Amino acid sequence: MKRQCKLAAAMLMAFSSCHVAADAFDSCPSQAFLMQDTTAQLYGVNLVTGNVDLLSSNLGTNDRINGFGFSNHDRYLYGWGYQNNTIVRIGNDYQIEPLTVTNKPGANFFVGDVALTENAYYLYKKGSQYGLYRVSLDEDDVDYLDMQRVIDGASLSLLIYDLAFHPTDGFAYAVDKYGDLYRIDVSTGSKSKVSNVGQRGTFGAAYFDVNGTFYISRNSDGNIFRIDVDGNNPKAELFAYGPSSGNNDGARCAMAPITDESVPATTDFGDAPDSYLTSLASNGARHGVVEGIHLGHAIDAEYDAHVSPFTDEQTNGDEDGVNFITAFEAGLESFMQVTVEGDGFLSMWVDWDQDGKFDASEQLIADKSLTSGTHFLFEDTPLEVTSGVTWARVRYTTTAGVGPSGGVTDGEVEDYQVAVVNSGNSLVNNTPYFLAFEDNWPETGDYDFNDVVIRLNSSMIVSQQNHVKKLSLTGELTAMGASYNNGFAIQLEGITNEDIDTDTIRFYINGAEVATPLLENGTEYAVLKISDDLWDHVTAGGCWFYKTEEGCTSQYEFKFAISLQFNRDVSVSNFPQAPYKPFIFATEGTEHGDAFASNPGRGLEIHLKNKTPTALANTSYFGLAEDATDLGAGATYQTENGLPWAIAINASTNSNWLHPQEYVDILRAYPQFADFVSSNGQDKKSWFKSENADLSKVYSY
Repeated sequence: MKRQCKLAAAMLMAFSSCHVAADAFDSCPSQAFLMQDTTAQLYGVNLVTGNVDLLSSNLGTNDRINGFGFSNHDRYLYGWGYQNNTIVRIGNDYQIEPLTVTNKPGANFFVGDVALTENAYYLYKKGSQYGLYRVSLDEDDVDYLDMQRVIDGASLSLLIYDLAFHPTDGFAYAVDKYGDLYRIDVSTGSKSKVSNVGQRGTFGAAYFDVNGTFYISRNSDGNIFRIDVDGNNPKAELFAYGPSSGNNDGARCAMAPITDESVPATTDFGDAPDSYLTSLASNGARHGVVEGIHLGHAIDAEYDAHVSPFTDEQTNGDEDGVNFITAFEAGLESFMQVTVEGDGFLSMWVDWDQDGKFDASEQLIADKSLTSGTHFLFEDTPLEVTSGVTWARVRYTTTAGVGPSGGVTDGEVEDYQVAVVNSGNSLVNNTPYFLAFEDNWPETGDYDFNDVVIRLNSSMIVSQQNHVKKLSLTGELTAMGASYNNGFAIQLEGITNEDIDTDTIRFYINGAEVATPLLENGTEYAVLKISDDLWDHVTAGGCWFYKTEEGCTSQYEFKFAISLQFNRDVSVSNFPQAPYKPFIFATEGTEHGDAFASNPGRGLEIHLKNKTPTALANTSYFGLAEDATDLGAGATYQTENGLPWAIAINASTNSNWLHPQEYVDILRAYPQFADFVSSNGQDKKSWFKSENADLSKVYSY
């Protein structure tokens, strides 16, 4: 056991307050030490993964400890204790031992470290009355525990929160709040700016390893960055996700590697070739092995990655989290089965261009929240992919926002070789349309064409053989001036339900996937029933209707997205053209005007002019009131003057159609519309443009 002070006589020992120190640490630890909190608590940090373990919640003080450093000379930790206003020493019992220091400047310090080339502790505080101080820790020195100022804090002016000594060159290094990296000669107090590392913040903990690699931890988010201080224009590379804190200070034995192979491995690595950033030296993807959070049913741990072709997967067999059921085909959805243990976030990257890297643009899945169990996922493959076998990286962890490399505290990384197919598929964007409906059919009513207004966009993935492989539809309800309750659907004429791969149907409303079946039964051709009642999705926003009266807004919206893939080859020439066959229909159990003896329900359909109804329409309603439908002649949903109850407006040149205000007849809002109708669409083809509208009678957004 060591003593801090020497007694002049044994008889004085009973009255002495000399503290008997704990033993030093047995070795030079690979873990880093992190002091946090206003009442100091000591943690051990695995820099490889960012994992932390609480070493002591009671260090024998009720205040902070800062300016934290590890001495390679005696293997004690040193820091500045705020409660005692002096240097404290900490041994393997994690209890402070206040040291009697002379010539203290009367201030607390939060920046410091123990040098390696000399047994001395250096402390720094900005300001002309303070500065950089040297304190000998050698009991045989005449200036033992005497604070000696090397330079004042105006001459050495740095906005830093920690510093650390390089293991071999004798300099201290620090990164200020602006991201500037400084090299400090503590013998003279001179500094030199090395570079700006590209990261800003309060870096309250700084460490070196035996290879001379510098690590800094940012208080606000706990991110640990790695810096090669000897490199050309050093930059901070995100290395691991560590703990955040308002009060951070770090210490480490700079002569130790960051991986200790004398203890069991606790880190999971991937096994893709190292160009994908797999090994520790490459800052490869890695996870701390924590019980209850991983991919699949098994997880192994290693000290470093066994990169392909020297993978250990064949012997350990832990790559069991993902089953790629289908290949990745350009522009289409792939199907995979994912099994996870514990709740967390799934992320995936695929090297689409096969350049040996996972680029940010190659992320297929980002932070998909999963619960423990097996999940079936469908993901779109980009169009621009290279055919062949490539690598995919899958990461699962409780930490959101991870990239394809770097360390995290828990979960697992698995790398897979996957097949990618690009047979020349291409994207075709169809003409966008505004669809406007007057729901008073078979009466013209107010004829304002704002009862249902929907903007519809669509696109197709088309093969080199000119077959439609996939159809995507997106739409938004832009106005609803209907006092009746209406549903909305789209029929794909010539396409049957059996033509559609039901397993790959994707249907979303306002970003949330819809479990209700999209395909309607009982029709000859496929009907996509998007809503049974549009009023279920929006409110009038304090007015009578939705976005048809000036000054009325609503916080709600109705947007939908649909994607379909097909079971047979359908040529583009035989595929229905946008806007397909959109229609509204009466919501079951709701009244729809005096023309009907009872509630008409689903049998009431309102289509574009001259479009045929579906098999579920009640054709006995034709001819009621002002409707002049002649099914045999193919003249449907029009008055005897040819006026329609539904219109489709090309939105490619008119991105925001101004629909009529509530109760304003479209013939008054758009005076050219009558000529357009009477000429069967040959004249006044631009009737719908804002310059041809009476702006006092249309709704402006």
